[in-house]
Amino acid sequence: MKKIFTILLTALLFLGLSTNVFAATDEDQAKGLQLIEKANIKIDKKIEQAVKDADRLQENYLSQVAMPNAEIDQLTTKYNEELDKIIRSVYEETLQISKETIIEAEEYGIKAECSWVLVEFADRSVWIDPIKVVGEN
Repeated sequence: MKKIFTILLTALLFLGLSTNVFAATDEDQAKGLQLIEKANIKIDKKIEQAVKDADRLQENYLSQVAMPNAEIDQLTTKYNEELDKIIRSVYEETLQISKETIIEAEEYGIKAECSWVLVEFADRSVWIDPIKVVGEN
């Protein structure tokens, strides 16, 4: 029993420490991971601002809905166009950030991909693309 415990403890320590030592010595991978983290923070900020803009737009729209039908139709069209613009802008910007960061992270030995998350923009749901590390090159 004591021998089994010693073998398990030795194996556990070897695997646990050797992985950390290897990871700690690879500066390029650390740079790649930092790069991805910065990009994800930038993407999160853009999403957060776009969600606020969309919510403000929806709030303004809903406060003006008590108008005659012709005005409501015009207001609805304007609301949809502006919301589309907000969504398209954040989608395209975050997709570009992700693409550039994934390519740059590969130079540091990090394999990453877009990891789609569903984001609520006012009354719509849209898939946006932060970055997820999937391995090493």
